[in-house]
Amino acid sequence: MPFAGKKRPDAPTLGIFVPCDPRIDEESRTRAFNIGKMTAALLAKRLRLPEGHPPNVFFCSALVDSERAADAAARELKEAGAGALLIVPDTWFFPGKTAMAVTAHFAPSTPIACVGGNNAPKPGVVGIDALVGAYAQTGRLCPMVIGTMPETGQNPEFDRKTQDEVVDLAYAMLCRAALQGRRFLSVDTDSMQMETALNHVHAARRFFGLESTRESMKLFADMLRKKGGYDRAELAALRDWIVKRKFKDRIFTDTEDIKKHGRAILTGKPVKPRPLSAADRAKLDEGLALYLIIRDHMRDINAVGGGWTNQLAWGSDRRGLPMSTADIAESLFNSTEDHTGRKTVVPFATENDIQALLTMIAYCWLSGGQPTLFMDFRKVYEPWEIESNAKALGLDLRPFRREPWMERGFIDGDNSGSGSLDYGEKGFLFKAVEYYFPGLGFSVSYLSPKGIKGMAGRIAYSDLSGMFTMVQDEAQSVELPAPLAERVCHASDYTWPHTFLTFDHVPASQAKMGMPANHFHMVTGLPRRRWQHFSDYANILNYRWEGTPELVEGLDRPLPMLYRTNGGETAAKLMLAGRRV
Repeated sequence: MPFAGKKRPDAPTLGIFVPCDPRIDEESRTRAFNIGKMTAALLAKRLRLPEGHPPNVFFCSALVDSERAADAAARELKEAGAGALLIVPDTWFFPGKTAMAVTAHFAPSTPIACVGGNNAPKPGVVGIDALVGAYAQTGRLCPMVIGTMPETGQNPEFDRKTQDEVVDLAYAMLCRAALQGRRFLSVDTDSMQMETALNHVHAARRFFGLESTRESMKLFADMLRKKGGYDRAELAALRDWIVKRKFKDRIFTDTEDIKKHGRAILTGKPVKPRPLSAADRAKLDEGLALYLIIRDHMRDINAVGGGWTNQLAWGSDRRGLPMSTADIAESLFNSTEDHTGRKTVVPFATENDIQALLTMIAYCWLSGGQPTLFMDFRKVYEPWEIESNAKALGLDLRPFRREPWMERGFIDGDNSGSGSLDYGEKGFLFKAVEYYFPGLGFSVSYLSPKGIKGMAGRIAYSDLSGMFTMVQDEAQSVELPAPLAERVCHASDYTWPHTFLTFDHVPASQAKMGMPANHFHMVTGLPRRRWQHFSDYANILNYRWEGTPELVEGLDRPLPMLYRTNGGETAAKLMLAGRRV
């Protein structure tokens, strides 16, 4: 059977087939078949799983021009393990005899879509319209891309704009299919009674296709106390990498003194830290061993992500035996490197915030494995407050008038755990403050450089609708003058990672009222329309910020026909949610 590239038995499969008019001439049939092969090759080249390799892309060996051919194609696709179906016509075709006959062999929840060129000869565009309209009439989602390619010739290719649109749509299909039946690790409770961190067991299964493995912290505490569940030689290698390479000469134990006196460690001249005491080394080892224990446990259960309740039970409730903060472990999971070299990002949520984790898993898979950043929505600085702080510092802001953070303000993204190392050029370790984390341990800190661009937001859940909603916008990291950056970092928590973000389309005065929880997240390499396509397959609502347009050409996907004929996106998704089992 024709796979575009080498088949991987553990990878999800995207299936492609070409419906065709049985009356068509041989030359047109060859062209249509070649377009299908071209599309398969494009997706095999452009799509990537978090591990870095492509998914399986399967292309049916014959055109589908009749019921018999449709049944044969469905058998091929099923044997190939196709979890999503992309329909690629170039000619007119009879929908019921071809494409709909193929998809009838698959569960109604299987992601499907239709793509082609806007071609006049023997046009596939009318077939796409007829097919998508028919699916919409049955209440089934079938997004489409009608793009641009040469209208003649046997081996046409989509233009670059169309290729990008098809890739974004295919990524969404792949992500929804790939996550079906996968699982995440949820350790203990919703931290600190944050109900936005509840483990949405049923909703995660219903909308994302994700299962969850729930574990007690006692298991991991016992392993640490027994000094088991990890390889001691590997712990030594990890410690050497942390102390002698990644954070060499940047591990500070006098945290309270640094905070009390407002010392400029992040932006100032290098400061030689005090040597680690035996107690400090033991606490560092405890945090690093925890990383190895959780990593191996997640591998054992094939988890694609995890969440950890650092507060209160684990690290800060003195009624128990507080243990080392998991901050280093969380940062390492969300990063593309550790002591083993380059590694796969594993989305990991501090405080077992499962809504956060679901956001991060989707962000990571939709971006082809890019690292996700977990942050507190800590403080929002409007332009007037920036100027007030600058005035107190005696800082002249006139050279920065055209900077986005001066025009729209910025958000201080700051959190003790899950700060991906990829978002900082130079990382620091700071000893935890004892009154806050009596279990002690170390947290990663850094100041993100300017120019990191991506999507930033998070999903929320509501019992009223029984659905998830995404709140997000394109964002970029910004750089403040050093004295202002130090003032902002010291105002929240200096010893945790800081990323100063400005939304592209939402001013700070509006943004501070819009985030549905205390945590939000960022990822690079994720176009907005790719998320929108995924949200359609997962039936997730999308919040439209006040004052922003309904459609921005090149950023938003066109509204699927199913939504056009059912009152718009929100109305249609609410109806679909009511129908879901």
